[in-house]
Amino acid sequence: RAAGKERGDWVTERGVGVGKMMNRGGVFVTTPRSEGAERMPESDSGEEKGLRIKGWEVVSRHSSIASAETLDRYELQLQTKHLPELLFSDAGIDLKHVASQVHICFTAFEALKDWKRHPLPPIQVQVSQDWQKSRLQDIHDLGVKPLDYDWTFTSPYAGHVFHESNPDQPLDGAWRDTQMGIDRELLMRREPILFYDELDLYESELDDHGMCTLSIKLRVMPSCFYILMRYWLRVDHVLIRCYDTRVFCAFGEQGGDKPTRVVREVKHCEMSLAASPQAARMGMGGPAADGGVKNHSNGDQTAQFFESIAPNGMTFFKLQELVL
Repeated sequence: RAAGKERGDWVTERGVGVGKMMNRGGVFVTTPRSEGAERMPESDSGEEKGLRIKGWEVVSRHSSIASAETLDRYELQLQTKHLPELLFSDAGIDLKHVASQVHICFTAFEALKDWKRHPLPPIQVQVSQDWQKSRLQDIHDLGVKPLDYDWTFTSPYAGHVFHESNPDQPLDGAWRDTQMGIDRELLMRREPILFYDELDLYESELDDHGMCTLSIKLRVMPSCFYILMRYWLRVDHVLIRCYDTRVFCAFGEQGGDKPTRVVREVKHCEMSLAASPQAARMGMGGPAADGGVKNHSNGDQTAQFFESIAPNGMTFFKLQELVL
């Protein structure tokens, strides 16, 4: 089965979107052994699957919603009483470069650590803005205190790197800036998809004021692997936000002299949904609109919207590489 139609920047199988084939845990779309890869032992629950290919061990883990004990532990470690309603605490992706024993990982806990480390100012929902405008004196007289934390769980997290000998010590300086980006021509090449997975790290309906999700997609082909981690936010009538992290590695020849190079592309986009002539022209609504729900009901819609108006809305962009 060959990679074909491109939807956004995520290639699906021709005829059937790989995402629709998801059950529980990753999908081996093509027999890995036929392409020089090997399946790794699967967990008893089927929630952890992976494969070995050309010097890498690629593992994905699905997870049920965090238990009460896990939530208590997270609150203690993060020093917060606020966590997303749906937290998939054991879910994640682990990419191990066997020769160097270096891991590239993506987990909910590390994402929430970065949410705490880099807090954004709290966003006011439309109803709160209207209420405050009409009750300024009451707010003053009653001493009403505003929210003091970012309730959208926006995180600049772009994965973390560590050496197997010390998993608790991230290699923060491992990435370095580069001008060489992701090889998108290689990604579009018609070749078998050996392994595919899609999973959520956390999700919140923001007390019915919108939606936020942190999700990951992974695919492995004979020539490379590609990861897209996306934080997506819609606060109804207020704003949309999309933080994309793409990680790409083209496999070299095993035993070759060239170092292994992993590319990371981080892009942050954000735009107001407030009624304005610019917002209306961009299909984002106006005074009678639904707050962006129709045009931004999921992260893919919002990402495609930002692609269509680029570079408008982009607030941050960085290309980095990890040489192993």
